[in-house]
Amino acid sequence: MTFRPNRRELLVGAGTASLGGLAGCLSDVPVLGTDEQADDSVGGTDRTLKLGILSPLSGGLEGIGAATRDAALLPIERFEDETDLSIDYQVGDTETSPSAGVQSANDLVNAGYPMVNGPLASDVTLQATQQVLIPYRVVNCSAGATSPTITSVNDAGLSFRTALSDSLQAVALAEQAVADFGAESAASLYVDNDYGWQLTQSFSQAFESEQDGTVTAKVAVTEGADSYDDALDTALADDPDLLVVIGYPDTGAQLFDDLADRGARDDVDVLVTEGMQESTLHERTEHSLDGIRGTAPLASGPGYDEFSEQYVDAYDEEPGLFTAHSYDASAVLLLANAYAGQNDGTAIRNAMRSVTYTPGETITPASLAEGLERAAQGENVAYEGASSSVTFDENGDVMGANFSYWEFDEQADGGITELERVSA
Repeated sequence: MTFRPNRRELLVGAGTASLGGLAGCLSDVPVLGTDEQADDSVGGTDRTLKLGILSPLSGGLEGIGAATRDAALLPIERFEDETDLSIDYQVGDTETSPSAGVQSANDLVNAGYPMVNGPLASDVTLQATQQVLIPYRVVNCSAGATSPTITSVNDAGLSFRTALSDSLQAVALAEQAVADFGAESAASLYVDNDYGWQLTQSFSQAFESEQDGTVTAKVAVTEGADSYDDALDTALADDPDLLVVIGYPDTGAQLFDDLADRGARDDVDVLVTEGMQESTLHERTEHSLDGIRGTAPLASGPGYDEFSEQYVDAYDEEPGLFTAHSYDASAVLLLANAYAGQNDGTAIRNAMRSVTYTPGETITPASLAEGLERAAQGENVAYEGASSSVTFDENGDVMGANFSYWEFDEQADGGITELERVSA
């Protein structure tokens, strides 16, 4: 039989939960929800939930940052008037930069926010969580941090993500390299951060061990460089069948032009990952991107259609990459806060799986207001989201792996065409 704590038990356990290896460094750190929130009522529906949001509104991921921020705010805008709960939120710009992300996270902590939707980029998430959020016992749930490194961070159980680990995307990428292109050899160009390095390593392992391929080179590149000719010289030196490019639009715009200028587009196939899945790349390159293909995590949860309708109604545009994941991150955090009954990071952490696990009243994006009311009254709820069913494993990683296999297509709506859906 599975033990499922009720809200009161969560509150009692909040002060005694083990913080593992962080116990020493946390001894002098204030706990959000105690002194800072001493006047905040505990339990019930007549209280305020506090949610911080960290999104890249500038920098390399600016193109998707505003959309993921909007998705993070959508549950608030859509349902706040339908419950007795109030929601206080603050948005911080991480600038797609670890240092800026740390500062923005610090701002949210100083403002008393016990939980954070974000950050988005993997390297920003690693720095912001380890330097600020974990030490201050703030729960975070990232919609786009995909690095496998995040799984093993000593986070005292405070870090979650609705995004899929790149260890899974790497398997899909390697499978498509062989199934679609028949590649026997591949070289990779990757942005020089944790996201790029870890995905490159995972792809290499999957391509070599599971597909009997050979990786001829792994070349790090600096984002936003004026030229990638030297990196391309190194990557293409052994005439690989396939070039895997892992990075962001700022990298791709220049790199793909450099590749075309040297006449190499006809000699080597190109695969990219979700960091490059941005339609504006067509406008930022001098040469056609048509035919370049890639993989990206697929939003295919039971509540996706309802979320999509809400998003279009609110913002008059179709949801994009990681938007469903961002919506789910906010929804789960809000439900966990309501169930925990107080703005305390440790109590919210303890409630994260309680509001995403059956048995319990099934809650979807269509019934989130009802779910918040039920959770605030201590009832068991089980959220099933837009991106997935949102079931967290022991590491805070979401389980289930579905990906879109897509290609750049200048004639298609949005500049991108989905070719098929694959699982890993």
